[in-house]
Parts: sequence; structure tokens; C-alpha cells
Amino acid sequence: MKNLLRIALALTALGMLLVGLGFAAAVPKVLGDFAIAATSVHGMGTVRADLGGSFVALGLFTLFGLRRGHAQWLTVPLVFMAAFLLLRLIHLGADGVSSEGLRSTVIELVLLALLLAARTLLRGDVQAQA
Repeated sequence: MKNLLRIALALTALGMLLVGLGFAAAVPKVLGDFAIAATSVHGMGTVRADLGGSFVALGLFTLFGLRRGHAQWLTVPLVFMAAFLLLRLIHLGADGVSSEGLRSTVIELVLLALLLAARTLLRGDVQAQA
């Protein structure tokens, strides 16, 4: 079970890193995928730094948390995912339900559950002594 969680979250972390790098390197493509419009040079900088940086950081914290004895690092992406989910639910209530919004909600719920399970189950792992 622990190994499956590690594999699932390692793949998720790699996906987060790729999305973050996509925000940094291929802004026009990623903007369309995420239904975002940057209307100025400053907006492009916001996309690259704030969105790209957030995804890269979440991917790194997830990878760091998968090491034996370091499950506490998973708290960071866990809190972010909980915040994303809360704000997504506010969005669905305030702006209306859409298939894209529901898809994102399901993804956030699954990632939240994976991160919570991993942080709980991996917490007892002890780092190997050299």
C-alpha cells in the first residue's frame, strides 16, 4: 500500500513539475489548457512566476515528502490542495456548476485523499541509517 501511494504521488509530483515548467516555458499553450488569459506583459510574468512557481513548489514538496522519514513535507501540498478544494467549492456555488469545474473538483478530492493517506501512512517510516 505504501509503495503504491509513493508511486501515485511521485507521478503526481512529476505532473505538477511539468505543469509548472509549462507555465514557465510554454505560456500560450498552458493558458488555453487552464482557461486563463494574460492580458499584458505583467500578466505573463504572473502566470510564469505565481502559477508556474506554485506548481513547481508543490511538486517538489510532494517529492521531498515521499522520502522515508520525511512525510511531514506532505503537509504543504496537503494544505494547498485543501485550500484549492475549498475555493473550488466556493466557485461552483458562486459561479455555477460546469463540467470543467466538476472535473477539477474530483481531481482535487482525489489528490487531497492521496496526500492525506500518504502523510498518515508514511509518517511512521523511519529514515534508513547510513
